Amino acid sequence: MPAAPFADTSNEQALAARRFEDPGVRALAVAAATGDAKTVRRLMQDEGIDPDVVFWGSSGGIPLLVWPIYRSNPDGLKAMLESGADPNVARPYPREEGRSDTNHSNAMVWAAEQEDSVYLEMLLDHGGDPDTRNANNEALLFHAYIKQNKWRNVQILVERGADVNVLAGMGGTIVSMYAGRGGFMMVHWLLRQGADPTLDYAYGKPVHAPDATTIEAIFWHPGDPDDPSWQVACQQWLLARGHSRPPMPRHYREMRQTFGFPHEEGRIPLPDMDETGEGT
Repeated sequence: MPAAPFADTSNEQALAARRFEDPGVRALAVAAATGDAKTVRRLMQDEGIDPDVVFWGSSGGIPLLVWPIYRSNPDGLKAMLESGADPNVARPYPREEGRSDTNHSNAMVWAAEQEDSVYLEMLLDHGGDPDTRNANNEALLFHAYIKQNKWRNVQILVERGADVNVLAGMGGTIVSMYAGRGGFMMVHWLLRQGADPTLDYAYGKPVHAPDATTIEAIFWHPGDPDDPSWQVACQQWLLARGHSRPPMPRHYREMRQTFGFPHEEGRIPLPDMDETGEGT
């Protein structure tokens, strides 16, 4: 039987040639982009091409390890990682007085914003840091959230050890982000993973309060009138752990009134703790 013909790599070769000057690096980029694991191993392990010192992009800060993610080839990423590529390598931005040190976005950041979670899981399997920060010095959890709500990636990061109570956005946490948009299925899952509903941040410092953003949203956000079950489950979770319903804040009163929901506290009952087992 004749050998199968090699896949046409001309497009990948042309693209790599526009990005990388070194012929060995170009060959590694093409092999990773096409999932040619044998060539990746040869170039990295036998010829000594080190992807951890190669960066590309308009700012010159994207690690070569991002290339197979950019080209949508998990096999290429796996081959690079198995050959010793560092999932956490990142190029620092130049230091600026009065500002925190930050890095260009690395492979972990790129993977966290992908629809397909295979890249993120693969990097984590090879030692990727779930608490990596993006180029704006924001938590990876928040990065996955703001990139079109990659909920599965948020879950994976939490399951792999990311700090679920880290600052996420302007004064919030990942659970308060979901609570504020009425995503109570996500809120319930995060609470069960250790998210602190009393936690907000003020000027970057943690602040605990009985009327924190998450708690107010769980009790007063209009939620989904067609299926309030997850919001009720969150309320039961809070009540079972000694949290009281705070007074309704003005913005939720106005929101409820605008959308035709009851907006007087006396007309909004607390959930029956005997209805389900979620409150225990």
